[in-house]
Amino acid sequence: MFLRIYHFFKTHLSVFWIVVVALFLFFGYFATQIHLEEDINSLMPSSKNEDGTTKLAFANLRIKDKIYILFQGENPDVTAAACDAFVDSLSARDKDSSMVEDVFYRIPEDIIGDMIEYLSAHLPAYIDTSAYSAIDTMLTTVHFEEQMRRNRDDLEGDFGSMYPELIEMDPIGIRNVLMNQFASLTGTGSSTGGGFTILNDHIFSKDSTVCIAFVTPAVAATNTGEGNALIKTINEVIKSMSGDVKVYYHGTPANGYYNSSIIKNDLLWTIGISMLLVVIFLVICFRTWRIIPLLILPVVFGTFFGLAMMYFIKGELSLLSLAIGAIVLGVALSYALHVITHHAYVGDAERVIRDEAKPVMLGCITTIGSFVGIIFIHTDLLRDFGMFAAFAILATTLFSLIFLPVILGKGGQKMPQFIERASNYSLDRSKPLIAVIGVITLICVIAFFIGGVNFDANMRNLGYIPDNLAQSEALYDSKTSTGDKDTYFASYGKTMEEAIEHFADLDKTLDSLQSAGKVISYTHTNDIFVPLKVQQQRIDAWKEYWTSERQTRVRQLIQATAPAAGLNAEAFDSFFEYANADYEPDAMYEAGIIPQGYMSTMMEKSLGGDYLCFTSVKCSKENVSSENSDYFAICKAVSSNPHLMVLDTYYYTRDTLKQLNDDFNVLQWISLLFVFIVLLFSFRFNLKHSVLGFLPIVFSWIIVLGAMSIFSMRFNLINIIISTFIFGIGVDYSIFVMNGLVSKENDKLQYHKTAILLSAVILVLTVGAMLFAAHPTIRSVGFSTLVGLVSAVILSYVVQPAIYRLINKHEV
Repeated sequence: MFLRIYHFFKTHLSVFWIVVVALFLFFGYFATQIHLEEDINSLMPSSKNEDGTTKLAFANLRIKDKIYILFQGENPDVTAAACDAFVDSLSARDKDSSMVEDVFYRIPEDIIGDMIEYLSAHLPAYIDTSAYSAIDTMLTTVHFEEQMRRNRDDLEGDFGSMYPELIEMDPIGIRNVLMNQFASLTGTGSSTGGGFTILNDHIFSKDSTVCIAFVTPAVAATNTGEGNALIKTINEVIKSMSGDVKVYYHGTPANGYYNSSIIKNDLLWTIGISMLLVVIFLVICFRTWRIIPLLILPVVFGTFFGLAMMYFIKGELSLLSLAIGAIVLGVALSYALHVITHHAYVGDAERVIRDEAKPVMLGCITTIGSFVGIIFIHTDLLRDFGMFAAFAILATTLFSLIFLPVILGKGGQKMPQFIERASNYSLDRSKPLIAVIGVITLICVIAFFIGGVNFDANMRNLGYIPDNLAQSEALYDSKTSTGDKDTYFASYGKTMEEAIEHFADLDKTLDSLQSAGKVISYTHTNDIFVPLKVQQQRIDAWKEYWTSERQTRVRQLIQATAPAAGLNAEAFDSFFEYANADYEPDAMYEAGIIPQGYMSTMMEKSLGGDYLCFTSVKCSKENVSSENSDYFAICKAVSSNPHLMVLDTYYYTRDTLKQLNDDFNVLQWISLLFVFIVLLFSFRFNLKHSVLGFLPIVFSWIIVLGAMSIFSMRFNLINIIISTFIFGIGVDYSIFVMNGLVSKENDKLQYHKTAILLSAVILVLTVGAMLFAAHPTIRSVGFSTLVGLVSAVILSYVVQPAIYRLINKHEV
């Protein structure tokens, strides 16, 4: 088939170039239209509900997208002024772009007055029915005598001068119950752990050295274009500020910005430098610059085709998948290299096609087979990589066999002498070398079976965290945290009322866990946002409680005790107006008295239309990764309720990632079986040759597993990809070596070994450059891949020919 195509294009060169240019333009255009997803968090595996929808914990929620701005200084007044200057500057720069939805950095001066006015108008709705037993104990002369003295002191103090009506309407002291109940609103109550304080209307840490602002972006963290623009603006504002106040920031959008930036930087430098070295090496080997475009064209075509197909299928590709895909391009390059190297020796395009079509296509099919398995794993990152790899390799291979021979034409040459000597050197006859390889392989096998390889299910270890963000997080934790783990939980519903009603289940669950010692503290959001149904029940209870007899009793107690405290009994007449007033339930979250920035930490409407009501829960931070920890006990209890959820994706992805590891093991065996069947067909059901061609694949994989065990490395969501690469490259090398070993042409093995040597050098340069990447994920992939690559080359180059010669009892 390839020969017929070659003959057609050779006699119709104008058609050939029209087809080549048209394909490049077509796939190149659609490749440039693809959206590169930069946010690593959006690529993580997301757990599903029973109906197949994604859990809300993985949705774009504003509570997870907040940016924490910290201002550290010695003088609170100066620190607060720096905070004001920062917010003013940010607002001015954001005037046209509207990247910021809200900045919560101060408590409005009139909030207390508005809150008192609101509560006064809806007093019964915020008194729990259980409080009436306590109120019964207050209706005594002893209590009223003490309370009247407190009322006098309050009236003479600052609070009384500002809000005397609150004291006059409450001669009994019911406000003390409400003050404890609403302490969580400002973060000063025992229910929250008391991480903040209010100074000059600003939010400070308890020691008054850090002022805090909470920025809510107008776009989700996954919208990296505008999200990155916001972080850049924040950096510009910080640089423009002067003075002794230090400014720090952290948050999910900032993590996304620095992760995407470092990946782009790694792509530019590691691939750029490695490609420069590859170009120099190839020019030295082939002694002509003409070789560079001939090698680049198939890879560029494969890249365009892979990106275009991803555009047609999904419309986007993860940037991290593209970064790791550089390894795949190294595999694809080896196919073009085999064709070009073979042509350099024989100088005949037709012979190149006859000799290379079968092993190159076989290598392509088996390599794609090793990648296809990960397409069926429910993780966007792995699926993206698998599909892009398969398409890129297929297109590169077809280009190398269809178009490249026409471009190469006639003419051959020899490799430089050092390349010839290296490829012809009989390493497979060196008994000491084979012994060393055997010992290393044995050590790796023993290490694997004794220590095994663990899977790191913590996605937090995948991302890149720069020093400035890490320093900000550490400062925030040291100033506002008690050293406990803080996690958000939520109830949700189709309406906000439904979400608040379901919060009662969450409150009950957390209360029982707190009694059991699992929960240290949590925010009682239901004390602030009371369901309308419950409000009506409380209003009814208020009316039932304040009978005419009880009101008469209170009037008598006031008259008996107020004068002794120096107060006028008639001053408290407003109490009876409130006791007999008509009340209606009202939703506080719609009253506009709570700042929007703080409101978003307690409730939110998701993009999917669901409403959530949040609470912050503190538990022991010790060994949270253990399934026996308090953290997991709390998460398990909460997530078992269909109307409650854990807003920590780590909890849901942990089991998903473990399952992914198990699934991947199964898929790897399926891929191995597929490769072996293809080899069996290729070698005409010669079991001996098929097994020998299969050995480098298996042993290179075992060596990698053993090396990871020896160096205490763990598999994670990303570097597990390297196993597919090792399979792919191991298959290619073993196929080409076996093709040369079984060939009747004595020089064919030499051609293949030369191509393998060149391919190995190129891949070592490409993969080795990844070791210098700043992003930890790319760096870990580079290490594991390099070990597998070197193993595959040595096993194919040395062990495979040695075993072949041994079992056939003649020299090769």
